[in-house]
Amino acid sequence: MKKHVIYLLAMVMVLAYGCKKEESFELGNTPSEGSLQSDVTGDCLPKTVNGVYVATTPLIPATNTITIQVNVTRTGTYLITTDTVNGYFFRGTGTFTTLGNNNVTLRSNGTPFINGTDNFVVSFNGTICDIAVDVLPAGAGGPATFTLVNGGGPPANCASAVVGGTYIMGTALNGSNYVDIQVNVTAIGTYSITATGGGMTFSKLTAAFLAPGVQTVRLDGSGTPTGPAGPVTVTFAAPFASCSFTVPVTGPAVYTINCPGATAQGSYQVGVALTAGNTVTIPITVTTAGAYSISGTINGMTFSNSGNLTLATTQIILNPTIPGSIPTAAAAPTSNLVVGTPACSIPITVAPAAGPATYTINCPNVTVQGSYQVGVPLTAANTITIPVTVTSAGSYNLSGTINGMTFSNSGNLTLATTQIILNPTLPSTPTAAASPISNLSIGSPACIIPITVAPAPVIEWSFTVTGPGGATYSGATSDVIGVDDLVVTPFTYKIVDYWGEYGGTPDLFNITFGDPAGGAFTAGETYNSNVATLGVNLGYFYFDGLPGIELEATDPSTTPGVNIIFTITSHNTTTKTIIGTFAGTAFDYVSSTNKTITGGTFKIVYPN
Repeated sequence: MKKHVIYLLAMVMVLAYGCKKEESFELGNTPSEGSLQSDVTGDCLPKTVNGVYVATTPLIPATNTITIQVNVTRTGTYLITTDTVNGYFFRGTGTFTTLGNNNVTLRSNGTPFINGTDNFVVSFNGTICDIAVDVLPAGAGGPATFTLVNGGGPPANCASAVVGGTYIMGTALNGSNYVDIQVNVTAIGTYSITATGGGMTFSKLTAAFLAPGVQTVRLDGSGTPTGPAGPVTVTFAAPFASCSFTVPVTGPAVYTINCPGATAQGSYQVGVALTAGNTVTIPITVTTAGAYSISGTINGMTFSNSGNLTLATTQIILNPTIPGSIPTAAAAPTSNLVVGTPACSIPITVAPAAGPATYTINCPNVTVQGSYQVGVPLTAANTITIPVTVTSAGSYNLSGTINGMTFSNSGNLTLATTQIILNPTLPSTPTAAASPISNLSIGSPACIIPITVAPAPVIEWSFTVTGPGGATYSGATSDVIGVDDLVVTPFTYKIVDYWGEYGGTPDLFNITFGDPAGGAFTAGETYNSNVATLGVNLGYFYFDGLPGIELEATDPSTTPGVNIIFTITSHNTTTKTIIGTFAGTAFDYVSSTNKTITGGTFKIVYPN
């Protein structure tokens, strides 16, 4: 009973961290943008659930995870969360560095109360999708016993397979590709089912049957069909290797290009990025329906498309790669885009680079975006918007430097351009001389732009991670929850909960102390993060390095084998100030290894 209670106390600390962390993360300076990917039913893609979930058994964050997919339209930091269902939730943080579809793994936190199927709603950037997690009854975490249900054969025991989706040779499977099979469960528990063939895999990994009897299992498809075209045999892994089903695979399309009729749409100029209006239309004659993929690159411009052709298809439209397609000087006056086999050469007329633009700056209406602080590196959010009036279209190059900060941009202006946005050169860090005002000089005649820069941050906590990839981290106070009582019969704990900011983002550093004795937090006392005994001093440690490191040390059921020891060096009850040191080991969720922490210091000024 005591062990259960002490874990409950630690869980209170963890849940307090989880709720507050989600609330404050969105204050980051460079948030990403995008949307969660889902199938037609609203289920998340690839809707992968990892680990075994058993009622009353604490989840392991590194093992009990879910994997979802995000279509990233703007790179930057992200926070992806679920709601809390049945005593646990999932959460993931990090940075997107690549546009397009990215798979993200969300770690679990908490303990399932009861068995059953828990339906979670995943949220990101105003979009949602659903994912279901099966929880076994307490003590039922072993393997299930089941057989595949014969669909009438032959061959025998072929699982009544129903194939969904379209399968094209050379085209990777996606969320629309699946196989539904029938199973007869005689003992509940965990299971994994896999079937492979022709370059394709259909699987359901580390799931659970919650009830006996005949039921349907959906196996998600992955891989790329290798052919040949026609029915491809897919065979189950042992112990069901006698069972197989077929998947209809379509071969590649056969077509000819009407090269003289190919045309390029839109306008093209050296140094001007292509837009969605810059397309290439290729007339074709299809003799065999099937899949196609065609692309070409010339002088900084890339065009491509892929999909399926029918006998009625008369043209292919190639789209530009955006961003990333900018005609180079070598393109003028004509770029010959080569596509297809045999090669079709398509002329694209590219205008020369524009001469210098003529424009005036509306200096009084210049605005500065983002926050600025001495010693804190700028981010992509630190921009300057400069209203302009263009009298002659052409190129521009505008830049300025002040007190460690450099802003610049270049490109082409049209008569319709109304503003120029200057971006920071990264890394740029305001120096001490910048406070409180930096006057950035831009343009000719000079426009003086005042940038308000806050003083250097106050350091109220610090620690060093030693070993490979180690670094020193420090920051100031974000919030302190005062000395409160928490009753865990027969003890009354004095609890102080401290939150610190890191890199300008609040609540990325958290330490919590629990003292069951009178005269709490006195000089010389120590508080350990990994304890399993009621009635002793408790500690909790968390740090999110956003995104390269994420450390935690708490009760042994959550982060076994690591421990942070906090030592109180002074406690002034008049000024309500607790000062101390800490060191030890913490678990890093990013690298899944233990990290050594040295030289930790903290100063807590509590409100009551």
